[in-house]
Amino acid sequence: MSYSTPYEHSQSWRTPQLQDAAQYRLWLRCVYAVVLGSLLFNFALAFVNSNAFRISESLVILSEMALLSAALFLVFSRNSVLLLLLLLYFSYMGLILALRPELDLKAIRDFLIPIVFYLIGRNFRKIEDADKLVWICTIIVLAVGFFEFLFLDIYTRIVSIFDYYVARGTLTADSNFVEGSNLFVSSTRIGGRNFLAFLGNVRASSVFLEPVTMGNFGAFLCLWALFRSGMRYRMLMFLAAFVAVVLPDARFGMLVCFALIMAAVAGHFLPRVSWWALPVLVVFALALYGGWSTAIGWTDDLGGRLLHASQLLQQVTPEVLFGVQRNIPFLADNGFAYSLGQIGAVGLIALWTAYMFAPIEDQRALQFKALAATYVALLMTISNSFYSIKLAALFWIAAGAADVMRSTNRPAFIAGCSHRS
Repeated sequence: MSYSTPYEHSQSWRTPQLQDAAQYRLWLRCVYAVVLGSLLFNFALAFVNSNAFRISESLVILSEMALLSAALFLVFSRNSVLLLLLLLYFSYMGLILALRPELDLKAIRDFLIPIVFYLIGRNFRKIEDADKLVWICTIIVLAVGFFEFLFLDIYTRIVSIFDYYVARGTLTADSNFVEGSNLFVSSTRIGGRNFLAFLGNVRASSVFLEPVTMGNFGAFLCLWALFRSGMRYRMLMFLAAFVAVVLPDARFGMLVCFALIMAAVAGHFLPRVSWWALPVLVVFALALYGGWSTAIGWTDDLGGRLLHASQLLQQVTPEVLFGVQRNIPFLADNGFAYSLGQIGAVGLIALWTAYMFAPIEDQRALQFKALAATYVALLMTISNSFYSIKLAALFWIAAGAADVMRSTNRPAFIAGCSHRS
């Protein structure tokens, strides 16, 4: 008869746990790689286009498909629920796309991104894993942004942004109104900067290649810093958010940051259904604004952009509303109108409801949902840029991680608000 020692018993019990921990670490590294790939692939392709060979729209699409496929694999390896969700999603999309003259893969891709990356985030075991990912992205974005800002001539020789967008078919060769510039068309503030005028008229875009998304990234950093009250170096995150908004001179990004601060306060006492309804209220307010305004043309300022957004909402016909319009008009400058045209009101409301009322592990997740609703509603007001994978991947992973975060150190004000639903 053989006897095992207490040490051997302890080792046999710990081995499965150690294996599971090792598998999780490997999975997490793969998630980080996919998110960083989503953040950097446009920047990398622009570098290749400037220094190796001319890229094409097909290569851009294939790169994004590869990243999304890798993300799908990472979800399947940890969560079989995705299969049911995908069946429902593709069945619905197949139904509405069957009524259009051609298959619109972009419509499928736009709303697959939040589903896949949100579910990845829900598999994070510690909210600190999300903190680390956000910090890695922040360091990369700011490092490239400062290099671009301080050594612009060298940067534009290495990465010709305008040529890249022409090569991929987004811009035409004659659409650059700043002669000789290799930057994106909106990377020069013709009338002068809104913030810190001594920095000049160039708006940094970093790895995003265009300044609007960098400003949106800065607003996301503000969101994360507001939400993560217990995060190490939290004040540095606020500073990073400020820098990421000021470098691209993102006036709308700064407005979003102020709105997020107000939402962080209101999130302590408003119920979840209020934040669920926020996008609907914003659309209603836009419609009223457009109806009351007597202006015909619009200017490139906040009032003008809101007017343009409201005018696009007026193009939403019943066919667009239900996502069955055969020839969808250009609606990209209003994310709400664009979303309705792509997926229809039924699909859009279903996905938003699924996120807002998804199960949570800690009441602090409600704070993130309040911030997320504000962030999404404002970004969708003036563009569809929120669907870009270079920012959406990180945002939805953070949203998923926030919903499953656990902590024994709950702030007192959160415990007092735990009765909210």
